[in-house]
Amino acid sequence: MRSLFLIIVVIQIAQSIHAGEPNVWTKLPKAEIIGQRSDIPLGYDSIARRFVVLGGRTHYGNYRKPRSYDTLTLDTKSFVWENTYPPGKDWGPAIGPCQAPAWKGEVWGFRDAEGNTRPNWTIYGTFSLGQKYDWDPDTKAFYFYAGGSTFKYEPAERKWTDLQPETHPEKILSGRLLWSSMVYDAYNKQFLLFGGGNVESERGDPGTWTYSPARNAWTQLKLDAQPPQRANSRLAYDPLAKKIVLFGGDQLDQLLSDTWTFDVVAQRWEEAAIANDVAPSPRGGHALLWLPKAKKIALIGGYTYTSTIGYTSSLYQRLPNEIWTYETSTRRWQMIRRAGVKESPDTPTNFFTSAAADETDRVIVLGQTGTWTTTLDVSKADDAIAKKFGVKPGTTERRDGPHDPTWYVKGVPDADPAKVADELKALPANTWKIRPTPKLPGPNMDWGSAVFSPELDRIMRFSGGHSAYSGTAPQVYDVKTNRYTIPFVPEYPLEYVYSNDQVNGEWSFKKNPWMTGHTYKSTGYDPRLKALVFGPHEYTYFFDPLEKRWSRSPTKNPYRPNFYVVTLCATPDGVVAWANDRQSGAPGLWQLDAASRTWKALPLKGEMHATSADHHGMAYDSKRDRLLLFSDIGKNKGDVLAYDFKAGTTQWLNATDRDKALEHCRETVYLPEQDAVLIGARMPGEKGWMLYDCAANAWRAIQFTGDDPLGKRSFNNSMGLMYDPNRRLVWAVGQNSHVHVLRIAD
Repeated sequence: MRSLFLIIVVIQIAQSIHAGEPNVWTKLPKAEIIGQRSDIPLGYDSIARRFVVLGGRTHYGNYRKPRSYDTLTLDTKSFVWENTYPPGKDWGPAIGPCQAPAWKGEVWGFRDAEGNTRPNWTIYGTFSLGQKYDWDPDTKAFYFYAGGSTFKYEPAERKWTDLQPETHPEKILSGRLLWSSMVYDAYNKQFLLFGGGNVESERGDPGTWTYSPARNAWTQLKLDAQPPQRANSRLAYDPLAKKIVLFGGDQLDQLLSDTWTFDVVAQRWEEAAIANDVAPSPRGGHALLWLPKAKKIALIGGYTYTSTIGYTSSLYQRLPNEIWTYETSTRRWQMIRRAGVKESPDTPTNFFTSAAADETDRVIVLGQTGTWTTTLDVSKADDAIAKKFGVKPGTTERRDGPHDPTWYVKGVPDADPAKVADELKALPANTWKIRPTPKLPGPNMDWGSAVFSPELDRIMRFSGGHSAYSGTAPQVYDVKTNRYTIPFVPEYPLEYVYSNDQVNGEWSFKKNPWMTGHTYKSTGYDPRLKALVFGPHEYTYFFDPLEKRWSRSPTKNPYRPNFYVVTLCATPDGVVAWANDRQSGAPGLWQLDAASRTWKALPLKGEMHATSADHHGMAYDSKRDRLLLFSDIGKNKGDVLAYDFKAGTTQWLNATDRDKALEHCRETVYLPEQDAVLIGARMPGEKGWMLYDCAANAWRAIQFTGDDPLGKRSFNNSMGLMYDPNRRLVWAVGQNSHVHVLRIAD
């Protein structure tokens, strides 16, 4: 009786799904995928006529919790996801949690802890599958390109293969390719890859590539014209028109709504002139599918922007679920349905819509809490709602508020430099004052410093990362006008924004450097270039506040890229870097040659201070033409180490009361009038700030009143401390860009 009851229930579920209203999403009540996963590859095996899930990223710790197997097949009778184990493996039941072996670590590879050939989806760090996979009905396999690897899955054999072609896009271009799309071209029996970024090409994207399964070879196409760079712009192949369709995507500073086609016969890109002058709104992360029955392209879902500045708040949000179709031959977009929020699929993790369609135009979409389905009926197109919710083709969308450079001048009264000068001259001694700037950048600028340009009277700041601001635009404060600006609309690297990770790579589509996990003291100022210098990447980046743009060094840095310890300090002859040698790992000093924009090693004999994030700092003593190095950890902690430029040697100074200097000393400024170095931290056991008296070779505390940027803390990890020689003032910027100023008594 129980078996009969289960059969009846299964039949009822199947009947209810098949009887559902076309174009209306229905949640499959039994199609549960146990355990968290994201970046989920979902496809349709047209030979076996089954939907399949082929992995998906998960956290290393979560993989040890109850979860479904990586590879799943949707049973079209019972509508449940079945674990699809490799042949001969008894890793648990057909449905529900499995006991598959994990991996030895979080490094990309194809061998699990027991030696089975399986891709490791528990990768920590920069990794993006995006839509870099598709089904090849000719070889009856799914092909993937991710983590710098080309691999395939054969559903009939339930077998993974690492194909290891001789070359591939990442090997040629350098970098870890993110956010691309790949589609199968049945005419040429090869795959086409386009879009994505984080590679070191001139455009910052890979351009157009093909992959031949027969030859196991990647080829970069040399084309006269290609679509502009973009991320998360999906591809779909129209076998009737023999064209690949591309729509929209995310340029990281704006969303797009343009439509392009790639003629697979002529091997040529062309922007489509939309005949009915309406297109889906700008978006990224949407699904783009070929509908075999309707013979049209379907667009489903996608994300748009938010303009939040809240701590760890998402800069992305899902759009109300829309279903559009595109007919390649007539160049027309039509909306089939715009679903209400309650009937929409749950937001896919990372806002990437995972979807697939079968030969009847039934579509499966994965959400965070379930599996959804509908059968598309393209005859029910509604031109009225298309005009209401669609846009003119080519429309773009950007964030507003502090993400927009024009926001800083809108509604702001004209600056009064004379008034500002008078206010600064009237500052009381030894009293911190906050400058009431009309508009602040707003986003959290955690764990970084700032630099001062005496030649330009500007404070420049590039700080954030990890769970804070992750954009590519520095913040610039004009001392004379008491005004903040940003030079351009910042690019944000998608899932690495306000996350606990960073992009393992160099630059954006516009050749702007990615924010590192944090910036600590890896920003400096070069007086000859009059530029902010950003040094923790493989290359060095220079921000010119007058030209409002970044540029990059011609060669890689001679030191190891490590944002935790790379420390920069301005000197009259060029900024100096304190870091570890790229080859030996030994600590060293390098000075920037402004003419070549490359680092030249300084001669170095003698010991060096211990380094650790926030615990070490460096200042230039202009009276004696030497560097002073500080650290509150390791050997000789609290002592001062002097580097003599002429002799090329270091010497411990055996500073008096060095046991009282055991506090974070990342922020250091030399004060010529006092012949002392001010440290941005409180002396342990004292209310005053730490001060190293150069003449006396002694540590002491100095007392300040007013709006102390340290607050009640002994150290502010998000404060940048700077000296202004033009006015003999000390400036500090805080976590949320509040500007503090101090006049120290002579």
